Amino acid sequence: MQLDRIEAVVRPRNSWESIDLGFSMVRKWWKPLYKIWFTLMLPFFATLFILFYEHLWVAALIIWWLKPGFDRIILYFLSLALFGEQPGIQQTIKALPSLLKTRLLWALSFGRFDLARSFNLPVSQLEGSRGKSTSQRIRILQKKTRDTAVWFTIVCIHFEWVLSLSLFGLLYLMMPTTHTFDFFYTFFQDETFWVEMLRMIFSVIVISIVEPLYVAGGFALYLNRRTHLEGWDIELAFRRINAYIENTTD
Repeated sequence: MQLDRIEAVVRPRNSWESIDLGFSMVRKWWKPLYKIWFTLMLPFFATLFILFYEHLWVAALIIWWLKPGFDRIILYFLSLALFGEQPGIQQTIKALPSLLKTRLLWALSFGRFDLARSFNLPVSQLEGSRGKSTSQRIRILQKKTRDTAVWFTIVCIHFEWVLSLSLFGLLYLMMPTTHTFDFFYTFFQDETFWVEMLRMIFSVIVISIVEPLYVAGGFALYLNRRTHLEGWDIELAFRRINAYIENTTD
């Protein structure tokens, strides 16, 4: 790993501070990140909409279930951008086969219900280990970090619900006063086509907002844990000292 190319301040942080570093990554690279995200995801979402237009709840369920697959695209971009290389759309498409074959079946089955999955993903995707070695590596790295990763997932789940309610609330506020509109019935129970379509659209919007932050936060937790274990900040400091000595002696 070329630590000297990393585009972040490498130092030990507490867990929640490291998550904020992940949010900073999304803020810094949001334009190229979302360019890749919408280019790849919107056709997929549109296809599901067409295939399940009579049962849009099925499409929404599939999108929710496949989020661990979407996360790999986000992590691929962030892991390269952090070291000074921002992948383009074509490069990302070429990388998809390798991204989707790394423990994807596990991620969509038993791993789908692991509340620390944002932290586990960089281990399986970036370190290239397989089988039991991956599980052992995850257990080692999760020490003193798993609780934060779990709570981070819980916070993001609630944030998704708040955003969904907010979007329906915004729609409710825009309705004319002459139109009767039962907010809670429409949000939770109404099965008319236009309401299900709104749920589908709002679901895509919410996932597009929260998921990059979720992946980036887990990635930053992973980087921070490795910094604590492997002394990345010390290694970088020695490299700077060595470079300074070489420059002064020339």
